[in-house]
Amino acid sequence: MSRFTGMEKVLSLVACAALISFPLLLLTYPSAANTGFTLLLMWCLIALALQRRAGLASWGSMLRAHWPMAAAMASLPAALLLRQVLSGEPPDVPYLYLRFALFVLLAWGLAQLGRRVLQGVQWGLVAGAIVSAVWIHTLAEHGRPIHVGVSNVIPFANLSLLMGMLALVSIGWDRRRHHLAVGAKLLAGAAGLYTSYISATRGGWLAIPVLLLFVLMVMRGLNWRSRAALLAVLVGSMAVAGYCSSIVKTRVTEAFSNIAAFSSQTGLDTSEGWRLQLWKASLNMLQSHPLTGVGPEGFSPALDALAASGFITPATTQFGHSHNDILYLGATMGLPGMLAVLAVYLVPAVFFLRHVRNRDAVVRVAATMGLATSVGFLLFGLTEAMFFIAMTNAFYTLMISTCFAIVVARDHQPEPLARPDAQAVAA
Repeated sequence: MSRFTGMEKVLSLVACAALISFPLLLLTYPSAANTGFTLLLMWCLIALALQRRAGLASWGSMLRAHWPMAAAMASLPAALLLRQVLSGEPPDVPYLYLRFALFVLLAWGLAQLGRRVLQGVQWGLVAGAIVSAVWIHTLAEHGRPIHVGVSNVIPFANLSLLMGMLALVSIGWDRRRHHLAVGAKLLAGAAGLYTSYISATRGGWLAIPVLLLFVLMVMRGLNWRSRAALLAVLVGSMAVAGYCSSIVKTRVTEAFSNIAAFSSQTGLDTSEGWRLQLWKASLNMLQSHPLTGVGPEGFSPALDALAASGFITPATTQFGHSHNDILYLGATMGLPGMLAVLAVYLVPAVFFLRHVRNRDAVVRVAATMGLATSVGFLLFGLTEAMFFIAMTNAFYTLMISTCFAIVVARDHQPEPLARPDAQAVAA
């Protein structure tokens, strides 16, 4: 931020504070986190306006170089807009989806802050994971909580787990003697795992081995064979600990029992039974409306109609989404929506995968964090509609933008504009 002066520096400091505090505020005060997201957007717009031609040239250069990322992130609101046009509805893309299209502006504006400033997001991740673990621990004294604050426990636990794992990945940015920083991040990683464990969120548990693999990817001094062995030991140890845990044993036994009951048609209205019925209903909606889906507003009425026909049980209509991002967007936006959400996951994943072996440690760690975010959301989205919720899609958009900006920051920062007085002296 040293290249900024006057008002630009004040605004850049505000943007920095908003970025670092975002993960913590997202879990504790979502409305404040939304304000921070808006402040970051304002910074991006103001930075673009202040830099004028140089800023537009830099933004255009980034867009031309990385148009697949921009197109992929904008594909979800584009799919909804296409659905509305084909259905003859007035165009109306809510901010819930429009936020994805803001990636190209966010990424450029964040890149102007510089890589060192953007790395500060690691401390927001550390704080978010630790605070969420303390909070859910106090609530779990009376049994598994359904909500933590205003958030449903499932996306809350998934985000906390991901924050903890990203904090562990960011250890790759620390020097060997930074024991205090490493210790805080180890605590954050343990906190994220604890939140996932105590929440009894089984969908999140499935993602843990994959997220741990990303953590091991950035560890220094280990070859791939050693990393694989260490991952096996970690997963094995967690499996043994889970076998000894009444929470894990109960939830796993319950899952198998419910699936068996669903298969025999003796127990349809269970956690697993409802999900399987929602997935079946979503596929039915996609088959009936392959190009447009039933629309976000038409999902609940479509469930009611399917329940009335006996296709699903009446209790299944209590849900507002499919508990699966891919199927929900396919049901509500047709094949374009399904392809769009796959692009939102996979195109960033491919981009970051290309940089995980970069010689620059800063880039390598940022790429691994971005890859973990995209893959983590894909895995979470198999059992929960993560993009149905404003706070989760805000986290995805901002983390992907931040990691991307760190990777490309040096390539797309314009030179500082010459001051009028400096130009006069030169003349």
